[in-house]
Amino acid sequence: MSLLEVKNLFIEDIRNNEAIVSDVSFELKCNTCLGIVGESGSGKSMTTKAILGLTNPWLKVTGSAKFKDIELLKENSDTIRKIRGKNICMILQDAMSAFDPLYTIGYQMIETLCENINLPKKEAEKISIEALEKMYINEPKQVIRKYPHQLSGGMLQRCMIALAMAMKPDIIIADEPTTALDSINQREVVEEFKRLKEMTGTSVIFISHDLGVVQHLAQDILVMKNGKCVECGKASEVFKNPKHEYTKYLIDTRLRFTDSFRKSMILEDEVCCCK
Repeated sequence: MSLLEVKNLFIEDIRNNEAIVSDVSFELKCNTCLGIVGESGSGKSMTTKAILGLTNPWLKVTGSAKFKDIELLKENSDTIRKIRGKNICMILQDAMSAFDPLYTIGYQMIETLCENINLPKKEAEKISIEALEKMYINEPKQVIRKYPHQLSGGMLQRCMIALAMAMKPDIIIADEPTTALDSINQREVVEEFKRLKEMTGTSVIFISHDLGVVQHLAQDILVMKNGKCVECGKASEVFKNPKHEYTKYLIDTRLRFTDSFRKSMILEDEVCCCK
């Protein structure tokens, strides 16, 4: 069953009639993860922002984006804002701009939970602390008292992920959520997304340039280049037998990088053994 169905999505810059996204279609099924991959500027983030009404006013968005039979592209801003708050959460790539610098992390997490899922403040605080603990954040009771500038970009990214997970929405759109994290924390975050999907049934759109992360998490994959979908299908099939040259290039590049890393680690182990 499709939870979100996007058909013939076009995004045009009306200032110069430039096509930013052209004729993109995909569907997100219940309790699944869709991975959207492609290089920077391919239209990955813009596609999901357009669905949620987060594009700039000079961008014209046409097509269809149905969420539970609600046509998102035709709804008014108040309705879309409510859907963004409760049903579809977006984890932005730039964690530094996601939080208001004037308020503590805890205040913002608690207010978000109270506003969108009608929790009393004490319960919202408890859930916020538990969510931070699930993201392997040490001393969460201290973290919620800090202001955004007192935390690193990676820590803010994990706080943002924790808040989205605490909301238990129908869909989480994660825009490069592991970019600011080291490899160990990346794996922990991806595993948390998997547990969330399994435990709550939340569907995920995972935007990334890292094919290794996408392959580990996604059941379906959408490959974008220059604002267009060049390949779409089951992740296992696409990785095993890519049809488009660009998809082959991405997979081959990833394999070469992984192989070089593996060889360097073997060489390092051999050097250590000889000492």
